[in-house]
Amino acid sequence: MTALATITVGVLSKMSGVKLDTIRSYTRMGLLPKPRKAAGFLLYRTEDVGRLTFIRRAVGLGFGLDAVRDMLGVDGARPRGCGDVHAIAARHLADIRQRQAELAHMEKALAPLVLACPQKGGAAACPIVNSLSHPT
Repeated sequence: MTALATITVGVLSKMSGVKLDTIRSYTRMGLLPKPRKAAGFLLYRTEDVGRLTFIRRAVGLGFGLDAVRDMLGVDGARPRGCGDVHAIAARHLADIRQRQAELAHMEKALAPLVLACPQKGGAAACPIVNSLSHPT
């Protein structure tokens, strides 16, 4: 790690929008390079702001940390190329679309049951319970 262009973990947190504990966790996991220690401060590279922002935004899009690690090439023998990242993102998008289709199917089945429920009486008379209790 270079001694030039370093920032404290607090500044890294503010610039990236990631909490200190999360930064420490990502560092332990190897998603961020280990900081340099000087005079009791943890000093990160200014380039780590972009890396941490990438991680935060990828996680926000539903990528798991293993996928993030894969996209960053953290454990790989070689850095990832755009094609590698595209393949990971395309698989994730396919998974999202599959989950959306499953959720749409669940909504289609559940919405009429919720509409039909009078919300009164015992569970035995509940159309939701009755519908879900009988084999189709």
